[in-house]
Amino acid sequence: NLSIQLPGDDSSLLPIHCDVWDGDSPFEMVLWLPLVDCFKTKSMFLAPPEVNAEVQARLKEFRGRSTDDLFEEVEPHLIWIDIPYGNALLFNQNVMHGNRINVESETRWTMNCRFKGAFTPYAEKRLGEFFEPITLRAASRIGLSYELPDGF
Repeated sequence: NLSIQLPGDDSSLLPIHCDVWDGDSPFEMVLWLPLVDCFKTKSMFLAPPEVNAEVQARLKEFRGRSTDDLFEEVEPHLIWIDIPYGNALLFNQNVMHGNRINVESETRWTMNCRFKGAFTPYAEKRLGEFFEPITLRAASRIGLSYELPDGF
């Protein structure tokens, strides 16, 4: 995916979320690749693991409330990623993350790509529907091609 976030643009916001809440597998990793220097609101935020675990354990308290309410709850603890062009961030999308309006003077250009093992559990997005295999290891190819002999 290519993401472009102009300064002051509120049409491309991703409120605080975990991708698993929207049908992604908890076994996925996201490679976030900035095509420019990303900092402050020109970047994205992540919840630290301990805050993420604590808030997700009581997420039902937010039923009927908005994502802004959730954001306000964790905002003091969020980590805004400062990542220069030429670097990448690999993160587990089970952690709450998102962005806000870019109030910096420059446009944010980023790409992201998702990775997961071919034989790890899928959620709503399945192999061939959302994912395409890039590399199957030799052990996987051997196992996929094996057929039990007649009589078993």
